[in-house]
Amino acid sequence: MVTWIALAVLAQLISAGIVLVDKYVLVSHQHLGKPVVYAFYISIMSGFVLVLVPFGVISVPSLTLIALSLLASATFILSVLFLYTALKRGNASDAVPIVGAVSAVVTAHLAFIFLHQDLPRAFLPAFILLVIGTVLISHFKLTWNSLGLVVVSGVFFAASAVLIKLIFQETDFINGFFWSRMTNVIGALFLLAVPANRRAILHGYHASSHGMKWLVVSNKALGGVAAFLTLLAISMGSVTIVNALTGLQFVFLLSFAFFCARWFPGIFKGEIHKHQFPHQVYGILCIVGGLAALFLV
Repeated sequence: MVTWIALAVLAQLISAGIVLVDKYVLVSHQHLGKPVVYAFYISIMSGFVLVLVPFGVISVPSLTLIALSLLASATFILSVLFLYTALKRGNASDAVPIVGAVSAVVTAHLAFIFLHQDLPRAFLPAFILLVIGTVLISHFKLTWNSLGLVVVSGVFFAASAVLIKLIFQETDFINGFFWSRMTNVIGALFLLAVPANRRAILHGYHASSHGMKWLVVSNKALGGVAAFLTLLAISMGSVTIVNALTGLQFVFLLSFAFFCARWFPGIFKGEIHKHQFPHQVYGILCIVGGLAALFLV
C-alpha cells in the first residue's frame, strides 16, 4: 500500500508545479493561453505511448476496452476544458482545491457503485480530513460561474479516474495505459476537427515564440510523467484514495505560489491571501492528518 500512495503523492508534487506554469501561460500569453489549445496539447502528446509498439507488448483491444478508453478520454478532456476555463478567470489556489474535493467525493460514490472496492479501515476519517482540508484551503473566493465550472470539472475528473480503474480491471497495466492514452489522441483530433478550435490551435502555434512553445511542451511532457505515476497508483491500489490524495497538491501549490509571487507578482500575487492564512493552515493540517491515517493505520 505504501508504494502506490507514494507514487500518488509524487504525482501531486509534480502536478502542483505544472498548474502554476499553466496559470502563467494562460494569463500572460493570449495566443496559447486558451483552454481548448491547452486541452489539445495535453491530449495530442499522449501519443508518445506509440514507442511501446516496437516492443510487441500491445495486444488487440476488446470492444469493452476501447469503449472504456474512449469514455475515459472524453471525460478527461472535458474536465481539462472546464478546469482551464476556470483557471483563466481566477486563482489556481481557489479553483484547484474545489476540483479536488468534488472529484474525491464523486469518485468515492462511483467506486462504491461500480468497483465495490475494499477500503482500509482508516479510509473514512482520512477521506473526511482530506476533503475538509481541500475546502478550507480554497477559501471560497470563486464566483458562481467559476464555481460551476470547477464543480463540473471535478465530476468529469472523477468519472475519468473510475473509468481508468475499470480499464485496468479489463486488461494489464501496459495495455490499459497504451489504449487509454491513444484514445486521448483521438479526442485531440476531434477538437482539431471543429473549425473554431482549429483556428485557435493553429494561430496559437504560429503566433507564439519558440521559447513559449518549448515551455508548454516541456510542461505537458512533465504532465505526462505525473499522469503515468497516477495511473500506476490507480492500477495498484484504490482509485478513491488516489483521487483523495489530490488534496496534497494544494499544500505544494501554496508553497510554490508563495515563492512565484515574489518573481511574478502580477500573475501569482492573488494566490496568497495573508488575511485568510489561518484557515489555510487548518486545511493543511487536515490534509497531513488524512495522509497520516492512510500511512499509519
